Amino acid sequence: MFKYILLISFTLLSFISCNSKDDNADNAKRIEIILADEDFKENIEVKEYDEEKLKKLALSSLKEFYSMPYNQDTVRIAYERFYSSSYKEILKKSRNIKNADEYVQSDPSLDFEFETKIEKVYDIKLEGKKAYIDADSSVYDRAEDTTSKARQTFVMSYENDKWVIL
Repeated sequence: MFKYILLISFTLLSFISCNSKDDNADNAKRIEIILADEDFKENIEVKEYDEEKLKKLALSSLKEFYSMPYNQDTVRIAYERFYSSSYKEILKKSRNIKNADEYVQSDPSLDFEFETKIEKVYDIKLEGKKAYIDADSSVYDRAEDTTSKARQTFVMSYENDKWVIL
């Protein structure tokens, strides 16, 4: 019972502190409450985070990923720095790729068929450890040698203190 009262208290305090400040979103501090185990045995960690900074980091990571040319070095970088654990698991199950070296050797040209450039960002929303980036982009198809424009929502995930492609 105590654990539920504690959780409700934290939630109410967070709500009250957010509402008691002026409504300027740029000055609002957010907190993340991490309950370390299933039994809520006083392993509670409270972290402050800057929502705008997280949004900028997600966007910069997305732009960096899409600006990479297709070659062996960038294929390795993409696997190591920009692919989420869930995407790596898909590569493992579908193509038997277990690491960056195997990914490079697989010559993944289809994974890099499109060259995407972010033209205009409309909105970035954070939901848990995911960022949804709503943006206009131009997409160059290397195989067909054509370019098109599209409005897309890119989804990023926050893993191991960095933003990765989901």
